[in-house]
Amino acid sequence: MGINEYFLKAFGKQSTISIKTQIEEEFTEVFFKELATACAINMIANTIGKCEIRTFVNGVPERREEYYLWNYEPNPNENSSDFMQHFISNLCYDNEALIIELDGHLYVADSFSRRKYSFYEDIFSNIVIGDLTLQKPYRSGEVIYMQLNNIDARQRLEGAYTSYGKTVAKAVRNMLRQGAQKGILNIDAQTSQQKDFTEKLKEIMDDRFKPFYEAGNAVLPLTNGYSYTDVTKQGTASTPADINERINYEFEIAGRTWRIPKALILGDVLEVEKITKNFLTFAIDPVTEKFGKEATRKRYGTKEFRKGNYIDVNTNCIQHIDIFEQATNSDKLLSSGLYCIDELRIKLGDTAINKDWSKKHYITKNYAEAGKMAHLGDTEGGGTE
Repeated sequence: MGINEYFLKAFGKQSTISIKTQIEEEFTEVFFKELATACAINMIANTIGKCEIRTFVNGVPERREEYYLWNYEPNPNENSSDFMQHFISNLCYDNEALIIELDGHLYVADSFSRRKYSFYEDIFSNIVIGDLTLQKPYRSGEVIYMQLNNIDARQRLEGAYTSYGKTVAKAVRNMLRQGAQKGILNIDAQTSQQKDFTEKLKEIMDDRFKPFYEAGNAVLPLTNGYSYTDVTKQGTASTPADINERINYEFEIAGRTWRIPKALILGDVLEVEKITKNFLTFAIDPVTEKFGKEATRKRYGTKEFRKGNYIDVNTNCIQHIDIFEQATNSDKLLSSGLYCIDELRIKLGDTAINKDWSKKHYITKNYAEAGKMAHLGDTEGGGTE
């Protein structure tokens, strides 16, 4: 709600309004909306922050200066996890994010301006990093720029957040009012004309009514000229379960925006492995794949890419792997020659041995070419005559 719209609504035809009530409802609405949004974005940012950014040289993963830059120290003020969380948070909140290189370090821009061109490189200017504004404009080829979606889903869902957030705010307010006492204090005309009426009324409200409302069982003494009528209604109001259901729906909306499974964002623990795979496939992999392509084309270019030099984001480290549960599968992968010992150790989250024997591929005698299996007959002809 805009400020003009708010005051027009507030001071329109109504003769009396409660600004405090209106502000409380708006604050509650914004609070739950931002809470759900922050939880969803933090989940994605923290997950991608755990990923290893692999750098390949001639098609082989290498750990050189570029690897250290991305995985340990992008700049003097951030480690790799903080750096990627910063980048992904900006990407999700603003639907775009920018990385620039200064003196061999990488920095995430807090804000920037982008001037688009159809057939020339876009120009990025007014780049702000912390409390510093860079005067130099950067061409598209000099930066790593990413857009999350062609359509800003977060902006489109503001309407849904606003309308449903109001129901949460009202439900909270109604629950807090449940059981509250309400009454009418009747004062006859003669009493209200007394000179010390204001002081007596204040004394009655502070010294009699306040303890009366706060006490569990109490009697309210009143003098002549005052009469009290209880008008408290014992109706049905929102329960904590109702409010929790409405708040969960706010989180569900946030999950839909960034493709996070409902059970995961609500903290359900059933079928975590299956849900996590779904989360990686639809929420994480599209972002990391896009980032790998953008970083490769900006850091290496087509000539280096043809040589097998590129950047890739490895998401295998996100899930915890029990090596004892994977023992049988590991044996199959090793005995079939699909992986060597070092490659398999890395897949399981361990370090490579880096010995000649650990880099060799092994195949058991159970595997052989079909044509050499003489005891099976003519395998190429489909059988024996």
